[in-house]
Amino acid sequence: MLKIGLIALTLLLGLSCSQEEPSDNLSDIFGHQLLTELTGHWVGTNETAFGNFDWFAFDFRPISASHLHSIYEGGTNQNIITSVFIADFEGRQQIMARNGGWLGNQYRATYFVLDKAEETAEGSYYRLVDAVGREKRAFMEFRFENGTMTFDAYKDNSGELDEPIHHMGFSGTNYNPSFAQAAIEEFNYPRAISEVNLENKFTNLIDPDSALFLEEADDPFPKSDHGYISDLNIKINRDPAIEFDPLLLYLSTEPIVNGAGQVDFENLDRKVIRTIDVRADELSYLTTYLHPGNYYVTAFSDHDGNFFPSTDDFSNVSKVIEVAAESQPEIEINVTQIIE
Repeated sequence: MLKIGLIALTLLLGLSCSQEEPSDNLSDIFGHQLLTELTGHWVGTNETAFGNFDWFAFDFRPISASHLHSIYEGGTNQNIITSVFIADFEGRQQIMARNGGWLGNQYRATYFVLDKAEETAEGSYYRLVDAVGREKRAFMEFRFENGTMTFDAYKDNSGELDEPIHHMGFSGTNYNPSFAQAAIEEFNYPRAISEVNLENKFTNLIDPDSALFLEEADDPFPKSDHGYISDLNIKINRDPAIEFDPLLLYLSTEPIVNGAGQVDFENLDRKVIRTIDVRADELSYLTTYLHPGNYYVTAFSDHDGNFFPSTDDFSNVSKVIEVAAESQPEIEINVTQIIE
């Protein structure tokens, strides 16, 4: 039912022209509508090269006047981010994207640029391609139609710049556009302000055909340059009966488990933003790239492997914490409640 998996995505392109002055008019930036259409909490299904997921979510919220950010997180050193923003690249302001994060002990960040944008009365389509290798290396596509968003990613697995193969296919509904509203108002988002200058940043590459970085120190736009996001440290106390058990840790905007050990399945389906694997030897977990807001923290022992708290699982009563922008709060939970 619920599980955000770890997926390696890689994806996006750019158009070259003479250097232009930055625009103060959003309509001058090609494909800028993507920044608005993608905003919100999308919940649906995902078919990936690593397996199919009956529940998956993208929580896209602004973190600046022109930067939309989302993360899916599987566990320690296993987070993958996707963000879309305005950047200075190849002589003008363009819509670009950054995809990457940690896969085990391997850091990865790849950059893409928008090369197609089609908007009609029936829907809209956007394609972003690798900023160096273009569509032969990797690309991703966003489609919006009848209230549904599809997000498809393609990558070249051979390294020969032949036809990329399908890597991920998400389809979902924006159940909670309001999650992004506070940030929209905070930044008067979106505005025609470049988030980062990526001119001449893709040189001395590990892969000459891809805007790929495998060292955070080499990344031209690392996490340390991202504003408005926070880290939350979650201390976990287990019941002796599950002292050596792994847990699933969920962050949601509404409570999932109450004091009577009852589960709110609607909140479980519609209000969860992250699902995280916590190892048996982890006494705490640090979740990063967290948007400001109030979150309920729920951890449980998923003994039957169904990805949601169910009868005889141990859980905590969902505990709320307020996360301010650019902060590092801490919360402690006691996984001692038995689900009824």
